[in-house]
Amino acid sequence: MVLSKATDFEELAQFLSTENKEITSHIGYCGEKVEEIYQTLKEDFIDENGEPDFLIARNDSGEIVAAIGIDADETSGEVWGPFNQTTSYELQHELFEKLLTSHPHIQTFQFFNNKENTMQCTYMDKISASKTGEHLILIVQSENFEGVQKFKSTSFQQSDFLAFQQLHKELFPNTYYDAAIIVGRISEHHVLKILKNEFDEVLGYAYYEVDPAMGEASLEYIGISSNAQNKGLGTLLLREVLTEMFSYSQISEIQLCVDNTNSQANHVYFKVGFETKYVLVSYEMNRS
Repeated sequence: MVLSKATDFEELAQFLSTENKEITSHIGYCGEKVEEIYQTLKEDFIDENGEPDFLIARNDSGEIVAAIGIDADETSGEVWGPFNQTTSYELQHELFEKLLTSHPHIQTFQFFNNKENTMQCTYMDKISASKTGEHLILIVQSENFEGVQKFKSTSFQQSDFLAFQQLHKELFPNTYYDAAIIVGRISEHHVLKILKNEFDEVLGYAYYEVDPAMGEASLEYIGISSNAQNKGLGTLLLREVLTEMFSYSQISEIQLCVDNTNSQANHVYFKVGFETKYVLVSYEMNRS
């Protein structure tokens, strides 16, 4: 086996797509469409010299048989892989050790393995990674979803900001986008919807992003105030948002990642037509 940095992202994207479409080698951080993976590789896996930053192993025929990369910030990163077509733990450990060496500033490594990817789940024990959670990838197809005709939610107005900010902080205290970032991202295809009562009080909100060119849409946040829950408002808002997202002809399915322990919230998703696509397990390893 020959280990090296990838030089051809198109070839690598094809390999990762093939591997990630199989549930037994699926990694949650990586997509499944070749074009989507290729785009992400070009944007997030380039080193400081402008060179591709992804490790691969080739067999004697020159074919890629294993790969690993990390989407990193200053001290932590999300590991894409290890992807391994062989049965050799030695090979992928050699790749992982090379990854550790080439990113000395990274202290925390996060993994997101499909529960059916038993090889990588077993590997987590070998490197003493700790399980941090279990998650569901839910999917709804446009043909299985019944939209709404009337909408009670409205587009975000600047006058909603303080109430939205407070509610977002209550519902998602340690999240990746705070209220100011969400509002700053609002555009034609990045939409924040607000649900209010007759007294103009904010009861809930939903934020979603659509990429028509890639045919993708993601519901980033949806939440209902604690004093307005158990009144069907979550289901109402979810139906309205999905109706808007499916109004784009390029969008035929929508996926969500949710915590597998939040049965009350998940019930709302199943109620409007979502089904479980994958069960994913998150792990974390700190450099010793």
